[in-house]
Amino acid sequence: MIDLKSLADELHQARLARIDAEAASTDVEDMIWHVQHVQLGRQRMVFSIAGFEQDAFGVAN
Repeated sequence: MIDLKSLADELHQARLARIDAEAASTDVEDMIWHVQHVQLGRQRMVFSIAGFEQDAFGVAN
């Protein structure tokens, strides 16, 4: 005999899994877009400034 309650629960879980998969796919597509459209000039400036922070290495003044 088919248990309609368990069938409905499984269908609900499958729908939630599909929604999670679609959200993950969107997140991956957004990350790919950001990697493909990175503007390196801006990041280099941030990295060069961060390299001169003396406190990060425990250097006393």
